[in-house]
Amino acid sequence: MTEREAFESVRGWAIAAVALATDPATGRDGTRKVDPFDIVTPADGLIERYLRAQVRAQFPGHSFLGEEEGGANGAHGWQWIVDPIDGTLNFSTGLAGATCSIALRRDDSLVIGAIADLTTRSVYRAMAGSGQIIATTSEGDTVCRATTSRAGAARTFLEFGWEDLDQVMVGTIEVLAGTRPRVIRMVGGAGYALLNIALHGGCFLGIGLRIWDIAAGIVIAREAGRHVRLWDDGTLTHVVVGEADDVGELATLVEQFGSMRVAPVT
Repeated sequence: MTEREAFESVRGWAIAAVALATDPATGRDGTRKVDPFDIVTPADGLIERYLRAQVRAQFPGHSFLGEEEGGANGAHGWQWIVDPIDGTLNFSTGLAGATCSIALRRDDSLVIGAIADLTTRSVYRAMAGSGQIIATTSEGDTVCRATTSRAGAARTFLEFGWEDLDQVMVGTIEVLAGTRPRVIRMVGGAGYALLNIALHGGCFLGIGLRIWDIAAGIVIAREAGRHVRLWDDGTLTHVVVGEADDVGELATLVEQFGSMRVAPVT
């Protein structure tokens, strides 16, 4: 079965990605792509090239969409969707919140998701319909149990497809200030935020993102029992994740702010 084979393969790929990212010889110095804080490091390209090579070798009939070298979004059939380092500014400057995200899509359905936390060097992966999240650490593989504490439920993670503070960010926070009490978090990495929501609760609002930012996290969040609503026009992606009430409430913010700012094409 392709999904099972892919699920087993991404374990080793994600572990290798962590090793490449954390190797001192790879380098973390970022260079500018488009905006002043939209940067790329040597590790971004190295990891994506490694993953492309693995897909070609193990799944030669599958297509590939990556942040650095592109591909056709929305391609039919099997497609791997990869962000070699999500949260590159965090990674380059030594902050937590950087991950490697690997997802597999079959036609319109996301079926495999794996997120490697580059700080803890742990890998989390899920297969659609399994109802499980598997964590791989130095101690081996374990099944994660998703929890939601009162504090966890209060968290609202915000991610935008640009770095500079603007009216969309400010307006979003102003609207949220008029709703129930919330703890706002902007960690600078959609994969990291979605992983934390999957494991510990809360909700997520992403505006102007790219599908590679959130594909793996969506699979993991769904298998944790979180609700997901996705808007994807083939270029930009908006998404809300959380409990059903949160998703309904945050969807109105996508409708209000989603078309006000377009992320730069990179």
